[in-house]
Amino acid sequence: MKESNLTLEEKIAKIERETAWFEGDDFVLEKAIEKYKEIIALVAEVEKELTELENTIIDLENN
Repeated sequence: MKESNLTLEEKIAKIERETAWFEGDDFVLEKAIEKYKEIIALVAEVEKELTELENTIIDLENN
């Protein structure tokens, strides 16, 4: 499933799973950079969504 189709909760769960990989027995140095890039992109998506939600809440409070 493409990351943009995931819910916010699913994205956060995926970030948690992917970061846990770095501490697990399956860690492979050659895959670390690619996995890190994927995590950073996903974090950026989550941050954007959270900012949008925050702005929506602020707008609702001001009306």
